[in-house]
Amino acid sequence: MPHDPRASAMPLDAIDLKILRELQTNARSSIAALAKNVALTPTPCARRVQQLEKAGYIKGYVTLLDQALLGLPVNAFAEVRLTREGKKEVAEFEAAVHRFPAVIECWAMSGSYDYLLRVVTPDLESYNRFLRNELLTLGCIDHVETGFALARVVERTTLPLTQLANRPA
Repeated sequence: MPHDPRASAMPLDAIDLKILRELQTNARSSIAALAKNVALTPTPCARRVQQLEKAGYIKGYVTLLDQALLGLPVNAFAEVRLTREGKKEVAEFEAAVHRFPAVIECWAMSGSYDYLLRVVTPDLESYNRFLRNELLTLGCIDHVETGFALARVVERTTLPLTQLANRPA
């Protein structure tokens, strides 16, 4: 039976959920501002943030960059099928995608392909070079099918926390 990380996680109360919502919206909030927004004083607020970090609810803090302004407007979604799903092929593929900076996300998938990659490049020519000179040089790949994003319809970095408000502690 797979390990459920929630089984050993600290229970979240309404204030913890408020803190998580606030930090998802603005991770640069000072403890003083965060405390004010969640109706706590700074010391207990800071303690709760540390507990949430230690328990693994907060994995880290990042800065979101504007992909287009940085000259990386192309989002390619590559569906990858391996020659076979043996340990050797999976290990080879997963190690390789970690080395490719253009691969922003890699998901192991169920269905007709084994992996879904999000690849970010400045233009189609750069994606073609990535495909031919990096991805397709891996001997474990049987097939790659690529779709290109035309427009981003929804972009969120916040997780929906509404289901946690009704969960028993």
